[in-house]
Amino acid sequence: MLEVTIERLVYGGEGLTRHEGRVLLVPYAAPGDRALVEIVEEHGDFARARIARIVEASPDRRDPPCPYYGVCGGCQLQHLRYAAQQRVKVEFVRESLARLGGIAWTEAIPILASEEFHYRLRAQLKVRVWEGRVEIGYYRSASHDVCPIAECPLLSPALNAAVRRLQDEAPERFANIRALDLAQGDDGRVVIHPLDERTTVSWSVGAFTYAFDARTFFQANRFLLADLVRLVADGEAGERALDLFCGVGLFTLPLARRFAEVIGVESDPRAVRLARRNARAHGMTNCRFAHDRVEAWLARNGGRLGPVDLIVLDPPRAGLSRALIRALVRAAPERITYISCHPAALARDLKLLLAGGYAIASIVVLDLFPQTFHVETIVKLRRVTATLP
Repeated sequence: MLEVTIERLVYGGEGLTRHEGRVLLVPYAAPGDRALVEIVEEHGDFARARIARIVEASPDRRDPPCPYYGVCGGCQLQHLRYAAQQRVKVEFVRESLARLGGIAWTEAIPILASEEFHYRLRAQLKVRVWEGRVEIGYYRSASHDVCPIAECPLLSPALNAAVRRLQDEAPERFANIRALDLAQGDDGRVVIHPLDERTTVSWSVGAFTYAFDARTFFQANRFLLADLVRLVADGEAGERALDLFCGVGLFTLPLARRFAEVIGVESDPRAVRLARRNARAHGMTNCRFAHDRVEAWLARNGGRLGPVDLIVLDPPRAGLSRALIRALVRAAPERITYISCHPAALARDLKLLLAGGYAIASIVVLDLFPQTFHVETIVKLRRVTATLP
């Protein structure tokens, strides 16, 4: 056993400490904890350890409210008070920018907090039929074994009610089904893929109502959707904007009220169909959607579009490819808004965009995923030169 004091949390949610100059990573730790730990994994220049006993608890620590916490792999930060979760998430972003991007951002990074619980309007749940019972839940931590749950404190009340109904279904209905995608509309209706034939629901954000289905991407935090759209769209205006990785048009539609022309690009054909449907439903004639890989579309079209005032990027967790960054710099938009769900990918990409002639104008963090280590960041950039990276 080793007695250590936890210095801070790192992205992923583990506590970082050192023993005799060696880094130890400790799950379910809080900054300032003094604890007895036992090494469980050796990794050369670092090791992972588990907490055997808390000697002196951090003031940031609390009793986790979920009975499955520590078994279910869905949450990593429930043992921290919510204010502490917000502090560590801002530090995840700042540390990634500095360490991986070489970006020493000295200004404050504001964070928009969410309601702590019952925020998810979408979720994927795992299914297992065991001894004649239907078990619904998430994977156990570091495993592909299902952790059955009665309910999840992150899910909206409507989704939790759907989970309870599913557990009463006949097991035969789940033959060959290993996962379920659930989505809730703002009328409380829940659709479940692949069980439901009709899979479309809708959610209103400001002046717009968006149809989406259980398989297409749509932001999951029902409490911060309006703030997310506001932060991206407010204050923007011009002749032409591109919404890359546009999904069902969450940002495209409000941007179309501010620009003469908006083009959304998305590789998921279902999302493109829904985006076009959403635009038609609002009578939007100045926005159009392309079904294509973003890299390929921008490489073909970026040079012949004419001046671009704004490009909005909301990529998957992996971030941007080098080819896409080169195409972005060649397109030379006056402004770029980058919405990222992965601080390391964001830092890597920003380093190249800054080398390509852009400067950071603002950074804002949104806590779209309380109780987990995931964090959303909105970075706004402006063009200062036109040099290729």
